[in-house]
Amino acid sequence: MQIKGLIFDFDGTIIRQEIDFVKIFQEIRNLLLSHKLKEPARRLPILEYLDEVKRLNGRNAETFLRQAHKILLEREKQASNKAQPIKGIPEFLDELSDAGFAVGIVTRNSRPIVEKILKKKKLRHHILLAREDVRKVKPHPSHIDIMRKKLHLKKSETLVAGDHPFDVIAARKLGVMSCGVLSGGKKRDDFLSEGADFIYEDITHLRHLLGLRELPEGKIDPQLLRYLIIKYCVLDKSVLTGPEIGGDAAVVRTPSSPVVLKIDPVTLVSQDAGEYALNISANDVACMGAVPKWFLASAIFPPGTIFPEIEKIFSQISAACRKIKIAWVGGHTEISGSVSKPVITGAMIGEKLPDIKQVKKIKENDALLLVKEIGIEGASILAREKTVLREKFPVITKNALVAIRKPGISIVNEAIIAWKSVPVMRMHDPTEGGLASGIAELAESFGCGFVVEEAKIRIYKPAQIFSDYLGIDVYGLISSGCLLVVVPEKFAAGLVSVYRRKKIPVSVIGFATRERKLLLKRKNGSVKEIFSSARDQIIGV
Repeated sequence: MQIKGLIFDFDGTIIRQEIDFVKIFQEIRNLLLSHKLKEPARRLPILEYLDEVKRLNGRNAETFLRQAHKILLEREKQASNKAQPIKGIPEFLDELSDAGFAVGIVTRNSRPIVEKILKKKKLRHHILLAREDVRKVKPHPSHIDIMRKKLHLKKSETLVAGDHPFDVIAARKLGVMSCGVLSGGKKRDDFLSEGADFIYEDITHLRHLLGLRELPEGKIDPQLLRYLIIKYCVLDKSVLTGPEIGGDAAVVRTPSSPVVLKIDPVTLVSQDAGEYALNISANDVACMGAVPKWFLASAIFPPGTIFPEIEKIFSQISAACRKIKIAWVGGHTEISGSVSKPVITGAMIGEKLPDIKQVKKIKENDALLLVKEIGIEGASILAREKTVLREKFPVITKNALVAIRKPGISIVNEAIIAWKSVPVMRMHDPTEGGLASGIAELAESFGCGFVVEEAKIRIYKPAQIFSDYLGIDVYGLISSGCLLVVVPEKFAAGLVSVYRRKKIPVSVIGFATRERKLLLKRKNGSVKEIFSSARDQIIGV
């Protein structure tokens, strides 16, 4: 990790206090009008407004400016009397200092007032830069740059975090990483539109990024993964589609035709791991508009493994390859103390389908289809791994044990049907994190939101029963075996008809929205926000 120092905003990021800047602005504007001075032609933040008044009026504005700054200072003093640290911030600042991170605070507020609060609340930091300390305050990048230099940080070692888009704008102009935090009342879209690298509820969520907390089991936070992809993946002109959140596979150009590449490990199940590995990687290739053709498998077994166990995995992969006409062309096999159960990593290569059409830009009301049922893979894994379910639901568990074959976790055929039938925008095979994560990843890839109707979601019955019994969210249950398809609104009905003629379960479960929110219309008529997690519901039960 190269981050060695953090530069924080103050008000709304570290401290919560009620400063009504709208009211203060109106008070200052009324004062300006009483002085009969020239007023700026456009609405500006208070400090920039006062600077523009000075430019427009010169020395004629001196009395007004003294009075205006006095009003601003007085209102900040009044608010400071009730200022309180945001929950968890004092402890977080202590952690940062103890771990050796440089900590700076930059604020548009007044130094004497901010210093008093920091001292009174015992908030550890190294340097404070208030509005009196710089010629131009943020969003001008010099405010951040001066702090960076005072902390002896390189740009690559610096992270700026704040509750206002000004903080992100200043960081972007300077070329340093930024984190928008929602603790000050701004919305996620406010920071997305300014290009924030990370967005969290508050700055304490930076612990994982900074290595102050261990990462939980499961897929890593999509924001951390995006950071790694952007910073470290090396691409060239042959790459048509590279790594991205919500992307199922890579597409590269070859002299003959584009090929699609995918690699994926199986870690949540030990029984039938070979069959899972092949189908999951084949699904992802098909979601990118390609026919799976060639497979490689890396198989790592724990000490104590006997040869018939290895042969069983090989036979599973072989049978699955024959079923969907894939050539198994290589891989690697070993016994290693680094694993406690078999870990099979499958790499799939596919040939892009010719003459398919893809629509790149999403529009409001474009359709989100669900093909087959959610929870097939999750139910099959739970049936294998949870003895309590086999004892409680013997008949249902028996059915779920064969769910990887019937109804099956392969959606290769279903994906190819869609690509050949209508112009597709994007497809996704919901794996870890289930339907909720699958929809969230699609939304992030498009920069949109979705409204989803709960009544339209088909759920594999054993998955619902197991989830209810174990107290987990079926919408967050690993769900290979179903397919999410986004198509332009005008093509949705046609694609539904194609699937129904082939007796494949399908429904339009939602539509795209401009607002970047994921909303679920419940069966009872209420609406709630969908929250996804990279950590699958299976983990920990």
